[in-house]
This record gives sequence, structure tokens and C-alpha cells, in this order.
Amino acid sequence: MNEKLLTLKEIAEKLRVSRHTVQAWISPSSPNHKPEFANLARHSGRKTLFLESEVDTWLNQRKGALYSTNLSLTSAYWREKFISSKGLLKNTLKISQNIVKGTKRSFNSGKLALDYEPLIIWLTDSDYSNDILNIVNKSDGLILAVPVVWWFLRRIMRNKKQYLNLKKFFLEDNIFELAPMNEESLKKSLELPSLAGELSIQAYACTNNAGASSLLTANQILLKTKGLSVCSF
Repeated sequence: MNEKLLTLKEIAEKLRVSRHTVQAWISPSSPNHKPEFANLARHSGRKTLFLESEVDTWLNQRKGALYSTNLSLTSAYWREKFISSKGLLKNTLKISQNIVKGTKRSFNSGKLALDYEPLIIWLTDSDYSNDILNIVNKSDGLILAVPVVWWFLRRIMRNKKQYLNLKKFFLEDNIFELAPMNEESLKKSLELPSLAGELSIQAYACTNNAGASSLLTANQILLKTKGLSVCSF
């Protein structure tokens, strides 16, 4: 029985990421290098190929709750899982009336980080939900700051059923890469304007340090600050 070999383009389609992302995973010099995935790559001349059965095994080994062992592993079906979560907290979490469109900064590609406001909008299925989905669909993956996850879980913890649903969404479905607050993130956060607010500052510092191309936010201070990798919806 012949084993099926997949090209870079085919493996990117299978994993629902860009070809650039796959190349970053197998490149030792990339900050997004994944050694366990790179070991699956086979080289034939200038071509890079993957044995489909080995990739399937790699995917199956990464199903389930992986938060405690590796914050960077995400499901190959993260996009579908994210889309199915729309309205998860509808009629449970109240949205601030102050979340409005403001300064426009666009997003084109790469890893997308989410501030707490777009997450609230998405999880409550509020105005601008479709705008957020359009931006998510341009991304190669989603990154969340651990402080943002903590903020959500703390707010909803009295509702046991919704707390478990939200915990599954953030920590068990492997939709997101989770970016911790470490020494480098702390240093970066101290360089940001304090008027932006602690949570948004932490969201930017953690995810930017983890390799996010841009932070999707409604925070007008961050959006108006030059030199920051942020975008709006």
C-alpha cells in the first residue's frame, strides 16, 4: 500500500494555515518553529513533503486539553471551533455601550491577537460580530493573553454552566495560542501608554511578545499610538 505524500501547499490546506506558517513551523530560525512538527518534514531535492499518515497521527496526539503542557499547540480545526462559539455568552455577559468603531487600522495576514472587547462582542453575538469574523478569516491563527482569559473566567465564574463552557472554549478546545505574562511581556507593557488601561496593555504586551502580527482592539489609545501592531474592526 502506497503512503500518500503531501506538498507544502497540500499540508497548509489540510491544517488550514498559510504556506508561510508551515514554513515557519519547520524552520529552526523561526520564532514559531515547532520541532515536533518539523521532524515530519521530508526533503526530496528542493521539495518538502509530508507523509499524510504521520501528520494525522501528530494531529490526533494533540486533541484534547493541552493548555497545561504546551501553550502554543492549537487544533487544526481552530477556525471552525471559533465560528461555532459565536453567541456563547449571549444573555449572560452584558456588553458595554462604549464599544464603538473609532480609528481604523487594517489587518491583512499573520497571527491575530484578540483584546477583550472584540471577544465580548463575539461571545455575546453583538453588533460588529460579522466584522470580527471577517478579520479572523484573514488570519493564520489566534493568540490570547493569559490575563484576558483570567479576566473572562473571573467575571463568569458564578454561573457554573457558562463557566465550564467558557473554560472549554479558552483552555480545552485548542482554538488559541495562549501568551503568558513573562519578563519580556512585563518590560514591553511598561513602555505602553498607561491611559490605555491595564487589561488592554497586558493583552498587547503578552501577545506581541508571543509573535502576534496584530492585536484586534477597540482601545482608542492603542489605536492612535504610533508604532504599535494593532488593528480595528
